[in-house]
Amino acid sequence: MFYTSAGLEERDGSYRGYLTYKKDGKWHKRRKSLGTKSKAEAKRLLSTWRAEMENQAEIDAKRGPSATSMAKRPVADCVDAYISEQEANRTVEASTIKGYRATAKFIREAFASIPLEKLTAEQVRDWESSLTGRGLSSSTVGKCHRLLKMVVQDAVNIRAIDWNPVSAVKPPKREKVHKGINALDAEGRSKVLTALDAMDLTPVTVAARIALYTGLREGEICGLQWRDIDLEARTLWVRRAIGEGVGGCYEKEPKTDKTRDVALPDTLADLLAAWRRQQRVTFAEAGALLDGSSYILGDAIGFMNPRTLGRGWATLAKAMGVKGTEGRIPTFHDLRHTWATLYLAAGGDVKTAASNLGHANVAMTLNVYASADPHAKREAARLTEVAMKRRPAEVLRFNGTEG
Repeated sequence: MFYTSAGLEERDGSYRGYLTYKKDGKWHKRRKSLGTKSKAEAKRLLSTWRAEMENQAEIDAKRGPSATSMAKRPVADCVDAYISEQEANRTVEASTIKGYRATAKFIREAFASIPLEKLTAEQVRDWESSLTGRGLSSSTVGKCHRLLKMVVQDAVNIRAIDWNPVSAVKPPKREKVHKGINALDAEGRSKVLTALDAMDLTPVTVAARIALYTGLREGEICGLQWRDIDLEARTLWVRRAIGEGVGGCYEKEPKTDKTRDVALPDTLADLLAAWRRQQRVTFAEAGALLDGSSYILGDAIGFMNPRTLGRGWATLAKAMGVKGTEGRIPTFHDLRHTWATLYLAAGGDVKTAASNLGHANVAMTLNVYASADPHAKREAARLTEVAMKRRPAEVLRFNGTEG
């Protein structure tokens, strides 16, 4: 028994109950207003309260002091502590921490004063509905849901609480803002390449060529150094990327944490050779030396911010008046999509495409790009029609089983 005794006190004609307990060698009393003037009712309420407190004390004893403390903390504080711990332990990328902090503000709005142990599925459901009602996208609400679920599950894992109420709530179905892959078709590619040919070499025009000819991500291109390029062997190595965190941009591992090599087409290799000659002059004018650790898109100070690259390309693409297959001005990331759809439509194998793109597995490449090219779809329809109209003997020859 955690509470040694219980009793009633009458004050101003109303009853309140008290429970006595011993802690650190000293006696303490816990009091609660019972809200009744009837002694019989007060005794009943006191008995119920004592049973609840005994049960809670038993739960707290099993949890231990650390878990009990967490259970009684406000949900929003638990979220902040979780993010800070992840940041301190470097469990996730700085860019992910930045996203967590942006998402946490929505959790604090609703759960700044609700103890973790009192959180219910109904509260979570109402909160997510309110976010949707405010006009937040399904993607943003989904991020809120996932962060809260992770934090609460962490509490379950250390037995601060018994179950995760967020698991009982289904987040809103994510709707794509832009449906489909907005790659450049043959006409769009020709228009972009013709325009680039007429322009001077700049970090943005060079980066656009790299993306179109290799399928690399913005951050990976910004992270390329000259020692990552072997122009004679026509090979490029992706060894790092530039990410963006709370304190600004930083170097990080490639997305799949693996170094990968990409073959360079002759056109791109020649372009990079010309760009290196131009950079040597630019560096010399700044009193610096271009060496292997210099960034391909950078200057004497350091690397180029991927966000700056994205904005530079957006201005360029708008000026070109080019549109992708979805009818939108292509983003820099759409140049990566362009390489993938072009390569696969031209008969390239999926495994090589996945390797170039830095996908964790071939299934990811197939899910995103297998049927993204409209020309490839039309060609599939044409081949189907030709095969359907062949007579039996012709089909055998068509399949290579005769003659």
